[in-house]
Amino acid sequence: MASPRLDHRTVVVTRGKAGEDALSARLAALGAEVRELPAIGFAPPADPGPLDAALRGLAGFDWVAFASATAVERTLERLVALGLPRAALAGPRLAAVGAATAARLAREVRPPDLVPGEATGEALAAALASAVRGRRVLVPRPAAGRPELIAGLEAAGATVTAVEAYRTVPAPPETLVPLAGWLAAGEVDAVAFASPSAVQAVVAALGTGAAGLGRVLLAAIGPTTAQALREAGLPSGVVPGEHTGEALADAIAARLGPG
Repeated sequence: MASPRLDHRTVVVTRGKAGEDALSARLAALGAEVRELPAIGFAPPADPGPLDAALRGLAGFDWVAFASATAVERTLERLVALGLPRAALAGPRLAAVGAATAARLAREVRPPDLVPGEATGEALAAALASAVRGRRVLVPRPAAGRPELIAGLEAAGATVTAVEAYRTVPAPPETLVPLAGWLAAGEVDAVAFASPSAVQAVVAALGTGAAGLGRVLLAAIGPTTAQALREAGLPSGVVPGEHTGEALADAIAARLGPG
C-alpha cells in the first residue's frame, strides 16, 4: 500500500545528508517540505591507536559487530587510510544491529552474517550470544557509546575488544536556534531523530525552548532513540517497525497524512 502524501507538511530532519540521506529523500518524495538541521557531526577518535591495532589484527577476530552504519563507515575509512584492503573486513563473521547498518555492510564489504529482529544493542548481543562464547569479538564504536552491546557480549562469554572508531560531536548550539523559532511560529509538523545523540544535542541547544517539541510529532528511527526522547521528557510519537530512514518517513506520513 502506498504511503499517504505529506503535501503541505513540514518535517525537520536533525541529521543531514552526510548521515541519513534516505530519510530526507523519502520525505521529499512524499511531498513534505524538508528542513535539514543537522544536530550532530562526527570526528576521528581521540587516539586512533587501538582501532589501528585492531584493524591490523582483523585475522585474529571471529566476529566484528557494528551497532551503526556510521561505525561501518568510519571503520572502513580508517582501514583504507592504513593501506589495508577492504577485503580484510570480510574475513571475520559480521553482525549488524539493523537494516541500515546491514545495507551499508552489504554495499561496502559483504552482507552480514547476523542481523537481529530488533535494532538495539541488547538485541544484537542476545542474537550473538550462542555464537560468541569463547570467541573474540571486535566492536568498533563511538566514544562514550552505550554499554548494552558490550555488556551482553561479555555476559555471553565473548572476549570483547571495544575500540573507539569515531566521536559524536554536537553541532554548535547557534546552528540549532532556528528550530526554536520555527516551533514557536507553528511552522513545523514533525521533527525526525535518527540517533540519541541528536536528541540530546537538540534539547541542550534549545534549552527552555525545547518545550515546543512537545507540540509537534516527534519521530524516532528506533527504540534507543525513542528512549532518549522519553529520558528528555518528550513523547515519541512514531517509531517504525523497520529502523531505516525510508521506514521512518513512511511512518511519519502514516501519522500526519496530507495537510
